[in-house]
Amino acid sequence: MNHATTLRPHSSRFVLALACLWLGACATVPKTEAPPRIAHAELAIAADHRLGYRVAWPARGSKLPLVLFSHGAYSSGDAYDPILDAWAAHGYVVISVTHRDSVSLGVKRGTNEPRYFAWRLDDMQAVLAALPTVLRNADPAGDLLRRSDLTRIAATGHSFGGLVAQTEGGATYFDAGAGTTRSRFDPRVRAVIIMSGAGPFPPTLRPSDFATLRVPTLVTVGTEDLAQAPGMSGWEWRRLPYELAAPGDKYRLTIRGADHYLGGSVGRDDLPRSPQAPEFQRLFNDVSLQFLDAHLRGDRTAQRALRTRAGDGVARDIDARATLERR
Repeated sequence: MNHATTLRPHSSRFVLALACLWLGACATVPKTEAPPRIAHAELAIAADHRLGYRVAWPARGSKLPLVLFSHGAYSSGDAYDPILDAWAAHGYVVISVTHRDSVSLGVKRGTNEPRYFAWRLDDMQAVLAALPTVLRNADPAGDLLRRSDLTRIAATGHSFGGLVAQTEGGATYFDAGAGTTRSRFDPRVRAVIIMSGAGPFPPTLRPSDFATLRVPTLVTVGTEDLAQAPGMSGWEWRRLPYELAAPGDKYRLTIRGADHYLGGSVGRDDLPRSPQAPEFQRLFNDVSLQFLDAHLRGDRTAQRALRTRAGDGVARDIDARATLERR
């Protein structure tokens, strides 16, 4: 038997209901974080290229925002379940693609193909252009498409994928082939998460290219992050997108002791798993979900809580292992 739920004055759900009526089209958030539904599908990008992707979404809820995820170099869209499924269970439709540089497609790790970046941007642009088809391919019955809000999108990514995400969110880059600065900004992208991304590496990505990243952005980095820039530690280089992006609702989460793969728990399955991996995951999921609620769902309570937790221009401890700052 179904029982109606009564919203009592001053209860948190009563306040949320009033806020939704006032603000308009609020998403309905699942009351429990049950395991999400998961499907795999493909999208024809060109005659010679079919893009594989994974979609995870909550069993309940409506007007669900979308989160697009781009994996790290040589990884795949199936290598980040602890993060992506947490987002989906919390009320987001999470689309994670597998780019052409993935070892799951037979590419040898370390292969240097100069077209990988352009191909990745083309992949994500194709997904954005065909979102109804992308969702129907994953759920042919059409329920997922009816429950999704295609106007509220977050671009997210890890490592190389973080560079893709920031570009979707407005950061420019230098196209050497065309000899010009280019933008792939999509106005539907309202927030960006850069997980252990990249600092400048001229000529492709110059410090000035970050200045056009104006949407709310969360940059996450580990103090033991992977070093790839000459003369800089991984932590020093990968934290720079936060400092170089246009100010305003920019956040940086630093996890002490975390490496590039959150203790071997995401991105690769061939590395030893750190005993601290569950804690690294918990911290990342906690802050990233609050950020998504604040800046993709427009949850004012989450916005206030996130700002309270973060130091204004100075890193503030939010845990024994993590700091959060805002500018």
